[in-house]
Amino acid sequence: MSFGPPPPAWTQPVPTAAEGKKRRTAIVIGVLLALTAALCAGGWVLWGPDGDTASKQRAASAPLPPDAIRETVETPPRTPEGGTVAEYVHKTLKEGETAPAKGTWATGKIVAKGIVNVVKGFRIGDSEEVWQLDFPGPICAVTRHVSVDGRTAVAFSGERPEKGSEGEGVTAPCDRVAVFDVDTGRKLWDKKLPGGSALAMSVNVTMTRGTVLAATGQASVAYDMTSGRRLWTDTDASKCTDMGYAGGRGLIALVQCGDSAEPEFRIQKIAPRTGKSLWTYTVAEGIKQVHLASSSPPVIAVAPGDLGSTHLIVLSDGKGRQRGTIPLEDDRYVHGCDEVFSAEVERCTGVVVGKRQLYMATKPRDFSPETARGRVANEVVSFDLATGNTVRKFDARPGRPMFPLRMSGDKVIAYREAASAPSAAVSLDPDTGKETILLLFGEDEAPAMDGLEPPLVVYERGRVFLATTSVTRSKGDGPHQWVMRGFESSG
Repeated sequence: MSFGPPPPAWTQPVPTAAEGKKRRTAIVIGVLLALTAALCAGGWVLWGPDGDTASKQRAASAPLPPDAIRETVETPPRTPEGGTVAEYVHKTLKEGETAPAKGTWATGKIVAKGIVNVVKGFRIGDSEEVWQLDFPGPICAVTRHVSVDGRTAVAFSGERPEKGSEGEGVTAPCDRVAVFDVDTGRKLWDKKLPGGSALAMSVNVTMTRGTVLAATGQASVAYDMTSGRRLWTDTDASKCTDMGYAGGRGLIALVQCGDSAEPEFRIQKIAPRTGKSLWTYTVAEGIKQVHLASSSPPVIAVAPGDLGSTHLIVLSDGKGRQRGTIPLEDDRYVHGCDEVFSAEVERCTGVVVGKRQLYMATKPRDFSPETARGRVANEVVSFDLATGNTVRKFDARPGRPMFPLRMSGDKVIAYREAASAPSAAVSLDPDTGKETILLLFGEDEAPAMDGLEPPLVVYERGRVFLATTSVTRSKGDGPHQWVMRGFESSG
């Protein structure tokens, strides 16, 4: 049965776009020309605005230009039984050292993994390291987005870290952004970020079609994805500051005004090539933190205090008006919006947003064969974006909690982990409730997954990649530290 509360009392009407518009300096105002289908990446991706069935079918069959953001549509393999196709083991940590390992990206050929100030590319199939991209200082911010032709972006320090342990240097200024090709490891360009020296904790990076964006807490900037040419910048943080952006299909900004004790937050839909604000939604007073779950449809998470996010708010794409409200009741859901010691804005990695529905997993329950009595480990729950009501629940299995990873066309890719049985990647159909197994990989092949959560799992082109965001060599550990492992169908 569907249920859902009315909007909370702390939401408020949307002001006009002019009320929240910030001054941005347009360096170049350009229009992207339509690119031919011969330059595109075939039928792996879907992109299209809402509309009638015929227009949706045309959009589904039309390939995307190379600089659009990838949205791979998966198909079940001939057999779901999987084996290892990629592995990265780090070998240079000393006892007691910890190294940050930001960023995991995959294409049809390569899986790339960041660690400290290096990104390494491994060939899928034999795990051979085929390229290494070195930065002067540590990688301090990454985006999960990848373009159709395999480009992604990172922010890094232009200063070399002080001599010492491998994990040192993370407090160096985060002052540069670069775009590289995941298949080849070639750095296409890098630029110094505007404004003063920013700490790693305050920098956010994202991508939308043809554009790379960064915000440092002191300045925000947009670059052309192909050339690195600066499109616009905003360095006036006297009243309001762009804290960061959510990219992908669209682009929205999180803007903070006032002091940190009593902040006022605004959500703005931004024209990527000009920086112009198309509409503004003002978050109600009393909210202390806001995170961006999705740019299109726009979804934000709000936290009225220090205990974490309490609601998701769905906005309309066209005018930024509030639509549905979804309560994150009693800490029930694995939404991934809140992380201690992180200023990342484009978070909520446990929230998967489709065109009509939103998906989250409930928190796993303790499992004991003697007491389970048929109880499931957890559920993946879908919510209607227009109303906030629940639509459907997909039950996991006892001892095998399940988490949504991303959309695949109109279906949801989910990861089902298991300690003593094969873990799995599955496809969930929100229309029929059907679950289809995409990939199974057994416990003998999977690495230890202590503390693994959905942000550490990437599913791309029939393969699942499990990775870590930091590597530690504790006292007594051997020299080989697991960083990433990938699996695909053996059929």
